[in-house]
Amino acid sequence: KSNAILICHALTADQFVADVHPITKKDGWWSHMIGQNKPIDTNKYFVICSNVLGGCMGSTGPKEINEKINSQYGLKFPTITIKDMVKVQKLLIDSLEISKLFAVIGASMGAMQVLQWVIDYPNKIKTTVHIAGALKHSTQNIAFHEVGRQAIMSDSNWNNGNYFNNNLKPERGLAVARMIAHITYLSEKA
Repeated sequence: KSNAILICHALTADQFVADVHPITKKDGWWSHMIGQNKPIDTNKYFVICSNVLGGCMGSTGPKEINEKINSQYGLKFPTITIKDMVKVQKLLIDSLEISKLFAVIGASMGAMQVLQWVIDYPNKIKTTVHIAGALKHSTQNIAFHEVGRQAIMSDSNWNNGNYFNNNLKPERGLAVARMIAHITYLSEKA
């Protein structure tokens, strides 16, 4: 159990890092990186990738039914932090009886999880690979996120966050929010 690598996924990814996705039937989002004789060689390493807490592909999230009110959580779903996600990942690693991970690897939101591992459990990891992530957001970045939220909430299908009930999604607002987000991923130099 000394060769385990935890892959932390980005916001728009899921646990299907190298396997064929059961819904889309597409290769995993990092299948070019993980597998036999690839950079993360499964001949050498035991690869773990779990869905993040609150994610839409496995754990309870906003689209699930809140048993107390017999309705979807929607906006009533509790706030989840990167720290919460890492705490659950640590419980998974403990349940697998892995005393120390060979590596924790992640990009974007996954990189934020990598940093949280370093902060909370430095003795549980041998090494890390942090790709395109930040320790904190700048004021400008926070402002861009708010513009993205406003784009989603101004979509006519937003319905005050109750779009589950009418089976419509704020797709146009989400598309604009993604465009804005992609701009923030770039710099003039890059």
